[in-house]
Amino acid sequence: MQKQKTPNNQVLNSAQQSDLGAVGENRKRSSAITPRATGPRTAAGKRRSRYNALKTGIFAKVALLESEPPSEFASLLEGLREDLQPQGTFESKLVENLAWLLWRKQRVLRAEGAEIAKAAQFNTAGSVQAQIREAWDQSRAGETSGGMLRQSSNLFVIQEAINALTTFRNSLEKYGFKKDEDPWILRKLFGLDHDDAAPLGVFRAYQIYSKLATNLPKGDEISISPDELEKEALGILDDEIKRLEFSKELQEAMDKQRREYETIAALVPPQDVLDRLIRYEAHLSREIDRTFNQLERFQRIRLGQAVPPPLRLEISR
Repeated sequence: MQKQKTPNNQVLNSAQQSDLGAVGENRKRSSAITPRATGPRTAAGKRRSRYNALKTGIFAKVALLESEPPSEFASLLEGLREDLQPQGTFESKLVENLAWLLWRKQRVLRAEGAEIAKAAQFNTAGSVQAQIREAWDQSRAGETSGGMLRQSSNLFVIQEAINALTTFRNSLEKYGFKKDEDPWILRKLFGLDHDDAAPLGVFRAYQIYSKLATNLPKGDEISISPDELEKEALGILDDEIKRLEFSKELQEAMDKQRREYETIAALVPPQDVLDRLIRYEAHLSREIDRTFNQLERFQRIRLGQAVPPPLRLEISR
């Protein structure tokens, strides 16, 4: 009589069942020894975990901006929950919606402040850049535009003229008049008349003194010396430098006053921006009122209090 053999797979299944039974027993003993996690118990742990809801669930669907601390929103939501005491899922959702609406309204106020700051700061910077470009153009144009100082309300133009005239004055004091000299700096600053002659003022006076000093006849009949002519020319140049410095101080005061007025005027955003902000703020205000009214009615129903009938106003044209 032949013995019946047990299939190998049945032997393996029995071994596996034995192992699983041992694992189950180990798990039971481990569970009895190791307590289950119950969440943070210390005050510090609870503070760290109180904002976990902002990373998952409904809060993950409405993204906070990088500049908006999650702790501030969580504080707002917690304050609303303490004030309104929602019960159940529906009331809790209404309080969450109310928190988001109030948060978005705060964004509108910050956006309005940003528009005001942008207008106040960047308009001033744009004005300065425009003056720099104007000074560059006038400096390059020189005599062809009637001279740099033809329009001397630009602070950068005035400062460049002071520097150039000071350099020219120091050169005259050090080296004196030069025969057949081309005073190109004066021509750049003051330009030329329609007949290509030096205009009246500093440029014309310098030309006269220079020609007299370099073409004086020799003899006892000379009534003025080159040194005296040089001294007179230096006096004229010094007076012009002082005039430009005073003009610069006056223009600085005027520019400061204008910037102050521009800053005050920027407190009201442009009309298109203001209209957009007002419409969005009005929409949020209506949604806040509607959500709060819904919460109040639902809480009254839950508490068995009288609920006033809803007021609906329809406007037709």
